[in-house]
Amino acid sequence: MPEKVVEVENLVKRYKTVAAVDGISFDIYKGEIFSLVGPNGAGKTTTVEILECLRTPTSGSAKVLGFDVLKEEMQIKKRIGVMPQDFNAFERLTVKENVELIAKIYNVKPETKQILEELGVWEVRNRQFHKLSGGMRRRVGVCMAVISDPELLFLDEPTTGLDPHARRETWEVIRTLKKLGKTVFLTSHYMDEVGQLSNRAGVIVNGKLITTDTVHDLISQHGGGIKVSVRGRKTKEAEKILQQFTENVVHDADILTGKFKTREEASKALAQLYQMGDGYRIEIIEPNMDDVFAHLAGHRVDERGELI
Repeated sequence: MPEKVVEVENLVKRYKTVAAVDGISFDIYKGEIFSLVGPNGAGKTTTVEILECLRTPTSGSAKVLGFDVLKEEMQIKKRIGVMPQDFNAFERLTVKENVELIAKIYNVKPETKQILEELGVWEVRNRQFHKLSGGMRRRVGVCMAVISDPELLFLDEPTTGLDPHARRETWEVIRTLKKLGKTVFLTSHYMDEVGQLSNRAGVIVNGKLITTDTVHDLISQHGGGIKVSVRGRKTKEAEKILQQFTENVVHDADILTGKFKTREEASKALAQLYQMGDGYRIEIIEPNMDDVFAHLAGHRVDERGELI
């Protein structure tokens, strides 16, 4: 079994009558990207801040890198890197100066040039932080989190508020962290982000962890299967074909959709649909983490992180 770097058991954080975190349990393994995914107010940040030793749990237990969050705070803080959701840096310092400042705080002498190159910020090293784009600021945040060579990185909503291009650039930075051998704990409300980056994920709503598994297995078990839609003048003929391979065939306006549990079943239906000739258009829709969340939580999450 891979080495556990985070162990959480029946963790609870209560504020008066509200349970921000309500009895959750999960593990994170060395070298993986683990994502806690859910809407705003789900308990993601509270969970992360407990593991970072910034908040005290009401009950339950948590260990980070083998150390107890209640008893061995300093041992944990020396070994982790953090980029909070509201990350900022010294506006008038350059990128390089900000990164080197963190290195001095940790009393380390890293290969600064190598790290800045690997994470794509070397070219802007002499630019003041306040002159950077939103995406580049997040890259600098990751650099500052990784400069002390931590064993575990916490990235709390690292792409919130970024445009699609900047988000994808940040994804590449996070993938680079994995290539460098880092373990990453990511929180996000973007389902596509979790699907693209994560080895495993936990779905959390209202402080409760609904399930935890590999992204592949979450999609396989809860994604609703593969959909094949047909649009055109031959939908009656197409319906007969779809019904040979699945009982789940529905009409929505002028679109006919068959849902299949496996890719093999969908492929057999497609082979016959393609023999129908011209006059129709087919589309294959693969399930994703958005479908998983909708199935498990009964809602979807919009771009702002709110349940809809």
